[in-house]
Amino acid sequence: MEPLHILMLAWEYPPMMVGGLGRHVYELSRALAHNGHYVHVVTVHEERCTTYEKIHDVHVHRVSVDDREKYHFYEWIAQLNKSMFAYTQELCKCYTFDVIHAHDWLVAICAMELQKQQHLSLVTTIHATEHGRNGGIYTSLQWKIHMHEKELVKESNIVIVCSQFMKNEVVRDLEINGEGVVVHPNGIDRHFFHAVTPSLEITQRYNLAERLVVFSIGRIVNEKGFYTIIEAAPQIIKLYPQVLFIIAGQGAMLEQYRAVVQGRGLQHSIFFLGHITEEEQRAFLQRCDVLLIPSLYEPFGIVALEGMLAKRPVLVSRVGGLQEIIIDGVNGFQMKSGCSQNLSEKLIFIIEQREFAQCVANKGYEDVLVHYNWGEIARATAHTYEKAVQHHKCGG
Repeated sequence: MEPLHILMLAWEYPPMMVGGLGRHVYELSRALAHNGHYVHVVTVHEERCTTYEKIHDVHVHRVSVDDREKYHFYEWIAQLNKSMFAYTQELCKCYTFDVIHAHDWLVAICAMELQKQQHLSLVTTIHATEHGRNGGIYTSLQWKIHMHEKELVKESNIVIVCSQFMKNEVVRDLEINGEGVVVHPNGIDRHFFHAVTPSLEITQRYNLAERLVVFSIGRIVNEKGFYTIIEAAPQIIKLYPQVLFIIAGQGAMLEQYRAVVQGRGLQHSIFFLGHITEEEQRAFLQRCDVLLIPSLYEPFGIVALEGMLAKRPVLVSRVGGLQEIIIDGVNGFQMKSGCSQNLSEKLIFIIEQREFAQCVANKGYEDVLVHYNWGEIARATAHTYEKAVQHHKCGG
């Protein structure tokens, strides 16, 4: 395959990480560059970062936008797209690109304008939909985002999703032909845990030495299902008082959940940590006894791969892409989404059957190395780009 020149647009990229999108773009762009392609990522400027730098052979361009606090998020995204479009117009004078790769509705305006102006093929990855996140469209803001998504996929030559679940959702809710939608899963770098400070520091800092740690991480929003943990905890700690639920991440419901934990007297058994560093996250993944992902909606769930790579027993909700990664009792464990009783039963089983749970975790480790390799995913993505370029040339 001839090297491709790829222009990737993403509002999230390290060190600016809100959800799984930033990790996905970082790993995919790096793997594509490693495979010999020329990759430029245009993203949001962050403090302590330069406007341009080369990271793992990826050209990273960071675009400045007015202070986010001045705007409603939707309006700020409009400003971001305006700045991105101005920047990429200039970038296209210096480089000849084969394809634009847009990540979600947040870069839709820039991607579509650039496609028209530069006559380039457009590939879009839909990481999640507004309809899916909210279980429907209920407000005018949700409707605006939903319409951005519909327009973006309609204008794209090919749409990429990370699971069969997401393909079904995109075809149904965004009303497009399934023939133009391809599934490329997320992956994980097998060296993810290399050069991570041993977990002794977090063991001491959080007094974990005598505790049985159940770790969760994600945005603290309703769709992540963390409230199910609060409801299940009393039943579990009654049998196993040494169990400690550690939940990391930021989000709109953080203080509300902390107040509920305090109100129910569970503050010694459930810690909502707020933001933690990537190094701390990796240390917790290696130190925990169980990784728990209780999501109500999850297009994929990269953190499940991280838990599998750490050889931890992984317990996930039977939803979305998670149920495509985890086979119950084979390479991980599944629970009924939103059901605190089932969460309790499954977690107690894992605690009581530690030897079996570790065998399952070892199978998860083997599976993640075989099926979720970024090098292979990048090769498949490059073939998708080539198809999009041909499709575009043929007037599709």
